[in-house]
Amino acid sequence: MNAKKRNSNNKAAPHSTESVFEYLKEDFWPRHGTKVIIILFLLAIGVFAITQRLKDSAEKEVAMAEELGKGLDYMYVGKGDSALMAFENSIQNGTLKGLPLAKAALLAGNLHLQNNNLDGAEGLYKQAVSNASGVEIISSAAQHGLAVVAMERENYPEAISLLDEFINKNGKRTGDLAKRYAKTEPVDKVPTVPDALWKLTLCYLEIGDIAKTKQTAEKLLKIYGDSPKAADASKLLVTLTEK
Repeated sequence: MNAKKRNSNNKAAPHSTESVFEYLKEDFWPRHGTKVIIILFLLAIGVFAITQRLKDSAEKEVAMAEELGKGLDYMYVGKGDSALMAFENSIQNGTLKGLPLAKAALLAGNLHLQNNNLDGAEGLYKQAVSNASGVEIISSAAQHGLAVVAMERENYPEAISLLDEFINKNGKRTGDLAKRYAKTEPVDKVPTVPDALWKLTLCYLEIGDIAKTKQTAEKLLKIYGDSPKAADASKLLVTLTEK
């Protein structure tokens, strides 16, 4: 009796279309209908939540791009003071987050540096580095800016440390001409490594370390002979040799 009852409660799923409908109506739905409804309800909630999150995220990205654009518009027409005010307002009011915040801080830092406001530039460059989310072109530009601030303050040991770190992190070229012609030479992470090497050369010159001045200038010539800074390095080496 119990075996028959178990068999009647667990009917095998039929194969014909008519039998399938009958099976769903009389057997499957009475036993599993509530579970199905709950599962479908949870799926619907999950889909809605994901869709809403994507929508909210997209809207925030658009809003931040528009906010950043206010300062960029002023920069494009040469209104640096207005651009700086717009960037700083966007940073201070909390509208920008993450990478857009890093971009605004970098641009504002550059404007402060142009105005010789070293303290303002330094703070914004540090903010750019901490919010760049691993985007090398932004974080490296801010690190480069910090090195320039140190040079302007004549704090050459700090500038040397910052520039060394920048070059070691971003400089990947080797100066191997055969590999360069074969297009197998590694590529720098950012295009400003030659400029950083030239600044490092000048820092060593300022502290009177002639050996490292020559070494860095020669490295610039060997690896970045195609850079505009190579001509400066060549002239400096000639001058140092004549002394």
